[in-house]
Amino acid sequence: MRAAELHRLARTLREIALEATGNTGPDRVNAGELAVLEDVARHARSTVGDITTRTGLAQSLVSRIVRSMAAAGALTVEPDTDDRRKVRIALTPATRTAILSRAAGTTRDALTAATPGLDDDERAELDRHLTAAADLLRRGARTPGDGSPTPDSL
Repeated sequence: MRAAELHRLARTLREIALEATGNTGPDRVNAGELAVLEDVARHARSTVGDITTRTGLAQSLVSRIVRSMAAAGALTVEPDTDDRRKVRIALTPATRTAILSRAAGTTRDALTAATPGLDDDERAELDRHLTAAADLLRRGARTPGDGSPTPDSL
């Protein structure tokens, strides 16, 4: 697979994931906000610097997103007890519940909408391949006990 094909695949899979989780329409969470939410879900009590490092987003953007989401009640922001210049960020319980609820859904309807040219058997085969690819990538990217987040760590 060429790198350009991988980028197109990633974009398509992101669109299917957004559809599957109901993250569509005018109130949808944008890519930067989604990256921050996903990171905070995996790494509670992170600092803006931690989130910036892991997501690759600009620190000013992460700060702006955190302020906006905290004002909306999606995140909590508390002073760091060891360094008062920093803050610690976490999901509110309601946000965590909403994320887990959305993440628990299946991709069947989203895959159907994204692949109108496939029949049910082909879609089932695609789903099996996507599941296998996700499993291989997950197993290949982490070493047990290395502290890396697992799919079930949300």
